[in-house]
Amino acid sequence: MRGKTARRLWVLDADLSAAFDRIGHDRLMAAVGQFPGRDMIRGWLKAGVMEEGRWSPTEEGTPQGGVISPLLLNIALHGMEQAAGVTYQPGPGDRPKLARDTPALVRYADDFAVFAHTKHEAEAVKQRLAAWLEPRGLRFNEDKTRIVHLDEEFDFLGFNIRRYERGRCFIKPSREAVGEARARLREEFRLLRGTNAEAVLIRIAPIVRGWATYYRHAVAKKVFADLDQHLWKLACTWAKRTHPRKSKTWVYRRYFGQFNKTRQDKWVFGDPNTGAYLPKFAWTPIIRHTIVRGPFSPDDPALRDYWDRRRRTTPLPVMNNANARLAFQQKGLCPLCGQTLIVGAEFQPQFAREWIEWFKTASRMVNRHHLTYQRDSGGDELTNLQLVHGDCHRQHHAAEDKATGRKRKTPKDSA
Repeated sequence: MRGKTARRLWVLDADLSAAFDRIGHDRLMAAVGQFPGRDMIRGWLKAGVMEEGRWSPTEEGTPQGGVISPLLLNIALHGMEQAAGVTYQPGPGDRPKLARDTPALVRYADDFAVFAHTKHEAEAVKQRLAAWLEPRGLRFNEDKTRIVHLDEEFDFLGFNIRRYERGRCFIKPSREAVGEARARLREEFRLLRGTNAEAVLIRIAPIVRGWATYYRHAVAKKVFADLDQHLWKLACTWAKRTHPRKSKTWVYRRYFGQFNKTRQDKWVFGDPNTGAYLPKFAWTPIIRHTIVRGPFSPDDPALRDYWDRRRRTTPLPVMNNANARLAFQQKGLCPLCGQTLIVGAEFQPQFAREWIEWFKTASRMVNRHHLTYQRDSGGDELTNLQLVHGDCHRQHHAAEDKATGRKRKTPKDSA
């Protein structure tokens, strides 16, 4: 895709018609094979649907909205690479590489794209895949499936992919994804009318961090800067609406300042009562994605060392700097119970909305615990702080209060 000598410049931008609704159960169970949970899986598939008090049988498709559905579709579509004619050859070290004259296929659940050398090859791949999909109960959505040249661009999983002059191929957030982010922020601020700054931070900060984290591997700096400008305008409008009788100068001085002491930015929105602030999209560093070696799977026990090394070298999601340092020092464990701070943190979300939910969950799940309490002159230095589970934090203080007979409020989430 990159460089003047790039070969696979034609793309089959594919869309399957109602894939989750039409996948054939018999083919799916054949793909599952003798997996120990096959009876349970068949039970899920045949459970039926209750709608408005009426039960309907499910003769095809996977559970609607079920967390297992993407996995079942991945199982059903296993072998698509071979059907498309993709082949590998030995590469340097233990890394397989695509054969020179083969197409390349990229897939996530029912979203996939095939990169071919010529338009004719892309059309041939489409025909082979159509024949392969038919016995599985699936077919292409002809209205949305197209064959394009990389110079014309196409969107995939919220990214826009296009090849520019001199062979430069840029992957950026798609215009649709940016538009959805702008609309989401506008709607959230509309719903936040009449609330305080703390509520704004609780609602908006996970959206900023989640969206920026998902797109941090792309060419996104300009998009981040544009979204920061949009966010600043929304925050200004919210602040002026909250204090309609105050001057703009008073409003700006109250809600905007250098809340983040590590940055020379006096236009950061924050809570004047707590000092907490709203992060900016542009604060998220651009980190290029490291491609997984060939067909390596995290479920292959023989590749455990490879995946352990990869997870250790993968940058942490963009968190509060102090929290990130504490999590690193604690090796990602809660010192009160010894368990992982954020269960499932090793499995990174795959979509922007999932990253948003990840940050929401993380903010509720993790608290800062003072080793020397603030009432005893303890400060916020990192040497006096630990990241702990919210539940562990409350249980710790409840046990301590019971032992001392002291009555106090439940510790407030601060991470």
